[in-house]
Amino acid sequence: LILLRLTLALYLLYPSSGALPWDTQASGSPVEGHKVVSGTFSRPVLIVGYHKIVEIPAGATDIRIQESVKTRNYLALRTQSGVSIINGNWAIDRPGLIVAVGTRLTYRRPNEIRSRTGESITAPGPTTEELHLYLIYQQPGPSVYYEYSLPLQETHTSPEPYTHPAILPL
Repeated sequence: LILLRLTLALYLLYPSSGALPWDTQASGSPVEGHKVVSGTFSRPVLIVGYHKIVEIPAGATDIRIQESVKTRNYLALRTQSGVSIINGNWAIDRPGLIVAVGTRLTYRRPNEIRSRTGESITAPGPTTEELHLYLIYQQPGPSVYYEYSLPLQETHTSPEPYTHPAILPL
């Protein structure tokens, strides 16, 4: 019953549709010519283990991943080929700077007892490989907000070469 009340309180305090505030070191608004992709992963209860949240395509920039509140769950990142970057193979990494997939990833995990801020991963990008974001589930009521930018694809149509009406194409 207590767990149910706690889960309900978390959903009321942190609705899944809203964006979370970022710390002051995160970069500002998206760059013109980029599309922002964002979402929130939240499930009341899962099986203990790794659960995929989202696949972040190669070329992504301004990556921001944030737990809505501090939990006993952990964020994890792997490449598309399965190489662990953060918190892989049931080993929890220390917070800090990780250089991988062509960018600098900053992994933060508040350790103060009174802190309510959850884990976060940020990266300026662009990434050189696709990243897979996972949640290592251990505690009910997880909620993770993610956001990244992708460059808009410019489609240049090349004009058909001019051919004289009397010349037939090969």
